[in-house]
Amino acid sequence: MTHKQITKVLVAEDNPVVRKGLTNFLKKWGYEPIEVENGDDAMDILENDFTIRLSILDWQLPGLSGLQVCQRMRVRTSGPYVYIIMFSARKSTEEKILALDGGADDYLVKPAKPSELRARLGVGRRIIEMVLKMENNATVQQAEPPPQSVAPTPEEDNKNDAEFVPEPLNAPKDDDATS
Repeated sequence: MTHKQITKVLVAEDNPVVRKGLTNFLKKWGYEPIEVENGDDAMDILENDFTIRLSILDWQLPGLSGLQVCQRMRVRTSGPYVYIIMFSARKSTEEKILALDGGADDYLVKPAKPSELRARLGVGRRIIEMVLKMENNATVQQAEPPPQSVAPTPEEDNKNDAEFVPEPLNAPKDDDATS
């Protein structure tokens, strides 16, 4: 998955006007929005479409809440990492902390400037690209044969030990003993 392939963004928002505004901006910025209006559909899509690596979740969704979707995404044992932006009208510090502790990667208070959302999506995209690059490097390293050892064989090591002869300690001279 390259930079241009990280384009799908799940948009889980129950307000149709807000959802339409988000999807219009996402399309303008070159993303492919996948729209849902409840948390159950959001979870179903995230569990089955592994090409979605970015998501914008409203906290107050019918069915599973955005926070519940976050929490379930963080405890699942399969599937790729999805960068989650919690997008909510809840603006208290405690609620932001609750969302971040619950698994959100970022938190954006409604209403938000489109330029701020775009910047935060850019952060998510960079992080996902870095994760993909690390995964790719790990796969390449696993496919390569292990490097040849430069350590000596046990026989060579023993030979080197035999060649090492410590110098004898200087025994005290008789003069030194009487002083």
